[in-house]
Order: sequence, then C-alpha cells, then structure tokens
Amino acid sequence: RCSKPAAQKFTDRRAYIIACVSWRPIEDEEDVADAPSDGAWTSDMLADRCDVLGGVCGWPCNPEMPDTVTPHCTAGKIDQSALSKLLGNKKSLGNVTLLGCMDASGTSCVTSTEGLASWPCHQCVITEKDQRRRLQAAPGFPPGFGLPTMNAGDEGDEGDETDDEVGEQIYRSLPRMRVMYDHYSLPEYDNLVSRPRVRLLAAHTLSGPWTPLYDPVDPESDFNPPLPTGMKPPEEIYKASEDQVRSMDVVSSNKLTISSESCFGKRGPLYVVACA
Repeated sequence: RCSKPAAQKFTDRRAYIIACVSWRPIEDEEDVADAPSDGAWTSDMLADRCDVLGGVCGWPCNPEMPDTVTPHCTAGKIDQSALSKLLGNKKSLGNVTLLGCMDASGTSCVTSTEGLASWPCHQCVITEKDQRRRLQAAPGFPPGFGLPTMNAGDEGDEGDETDDEVGEQIYRSLPRMRVMYDHYSLPEYDNLVSRPRVRLLAAHTLSGPWTPLYDPVDPESDFNPPLPTGMKPPEEIYKASEDQVRSMDVVSSNKLTISSESCFGKRGPLYVVACA
C-alpha cells in the first residue's frame, strides 16, 4: 500500500518504474561485488535477475507534465525496445503490465485507465509499535504484497539524521500498484519455480541505478509497516520469506462458467460478449 520512504524522491521528479519478473527463486540470486551500498540495482543486475520487464514512465502524480519530454516513453509506458535492451535482448517470455490503483486504502485494487502522471500519490505514516504487544513470527503465513517496512536505526547512534532514523515519519508515497503478466512462456532453467516472482524498481534514467520500491515486512522492527494515513496498524505482524512475498498469483483470465440447476430443452450454443 505504501512505497518505502527512500522512494519519496520519485514522487516529484521524472521517473521510470519497472516490474521485474523472474522464474527463478530469489535465494538463487548471486551477490554482486560492485553492487551499490544502498541496495539499488545496476543495469547489469537488472539484466541478470529479470526474465521479463514491463514499466511506466513520466512524472508521477503530476498530470501537468507531458510524457513527450521523457525519453523512450510513449503514452506513459516504457518503449518495448528500451525494455528489451535492459534485458540484454533476451528471448521474449510474455507481456508485463504495470497498473496503478485508485485507492491505497481499499480492500481491492481498482486500477486507473490513465497513465502514471494521473495515478494518485498519497500520504503514508510509519508509527512506533506498542511494545506491550508480543509479536510472533509465522513463516508459513505470508503478509499481503505491498506492505513494506524500514529498519529502525540503532538507539544511541550519533551523527546526522537520515530517512531511516527512529521516530514517527510521514512521507509521500507512490501509488499502490498491480502487476499483470500474460501470454507467458517458461524459460529453460533447471530450478524453475511454479509461480514467478516480481519486484518493483524505479530510476530517474534508464541507465539506473534502480531503487527497489518495497521491502519485506520485518516483524522484529520497532516500527509498524508503512500504511496510508488514517489506517489502523495490524494487530499482529507475521514474517514471510522474500520468495513468498514476491510470488505472483496465477489466475485464469477471460474465462466464464455458467451452470443452471435446471434446463428446459437444449437450445443450441450460447454466445456471451463482454462490452467494457
């Protein structure tokens, strides 16, 4: 529901936001010796870890700025040729679409028909937990996707304050998002997962570096996960592996089943048309 505080820099500047889909388990990813210390990804890491990319571009939450001033951006979407180049021209394994939800607090995601610039940004808050409440980790119970957290700073540290310092924090978040992956093909991996993993990253240029927008929930943190202002923090917070958090749901789309308790004479085929 909220991007992490470090992603606030993408709410008022030109941005490219991509959905990185992979058919390999996250634990198979190798450490990169020259990876940025802030957790960002280089372009080489993107090409190595992602099997399919989809993305949007423009000026988040600012419909006054035209997409035409954003290179390799057409109608609010990153050009497919640019995405293929980021992947090192790998074989196409399907289409990935990134959509914006109209309401960050809603129980379901109603997606916008507009481009990134018209998606609504919202205020999020990180609050301190009630220390009297005991939180137990339950690895088999995954939390909802899109509830990131930040690690609290160590008490007693000296020096300049950063975004990760302790204390209640209110900040501007990117919109809640949904990733759709269709017309998929399977890559030729030995260690292939049954459900692809997805991560969202953002950068100011297509050359990177790419900042992950969400972090897995940390039940041991002294702070609740970021939530839209006005939402009540969860009673309990459960821990799940990053593989669980990033797993996509597999659904059958464009399928309609009609069953009747009774039938008065067969009348032949029935054609159903959906008009949106």
